[in-house]
Amino acid sequence: MPAKKLLAFAFLTIFLGSWLFPQSLTEIAQKERERRAALKGKKATVVTNATLAKLKKKPALETPPPPPAPEVEETAPPAEAAPPPAEDLQDQLAAAPAPAAKPVPADLKALQERWEKTKEYVELLTLKMEALWQQFYGLEDVTAKGAVQQAIAETFAKLQTAQEEETQAREALEKALGQQKKEPAPSIWVR
Repeated sequence: MPAKKLLAFAFLTIFLGSWLFPQSLTEIAQKERERRAALKGKKATVVTNATLAKLKKKPALETPPPPPAPEVEETAPPAEAAPPPAEDLQDQLAAAPAPAAKPVPADLKALQERWEKTKEYVELLTLKMEALWQQFYGLEDVTAKGAVQQAIAETFAKLQTAQEEETQAREALEKALGQQKKEPAPSIWVR
């Protein structure tokens, strides 16, 4: 009994659907003719295996070479002092005196630019690593996976070096900021 009700409901739905939205074969053919007439003057591009073979492959993401690191004399920080997070460093830079009140030393500005460049390079390499892993998991061909895996290994090595350079640049900037805060303000002697 329930099967008959289900069959009747399905038949009724199809019948009502065709009655509510009628479209005859002649109307469909007329629309297709109009569509083809509109495309008649346009040029179509046919992609074949031969045209695909002529294409030159480019990497999905190209990263610029790392910026040259300026020579900075480094000393070991005290063991009990842990470096503040990057957000605190940015707050310290924002809290630094305004240029009108006290000019920013050129070496401090250079250190800040070095840190920002290395941080950006680390972000680019991280993005490239994510793209390569996504490509690796999307491939089925073993030889193609091997090539992508090689690129992952090379990028990972670059990422590790860039992270070390970024840490060194951040520590050098923190050290310079700490020294700048410790310097006494120039006093004026009146006689």
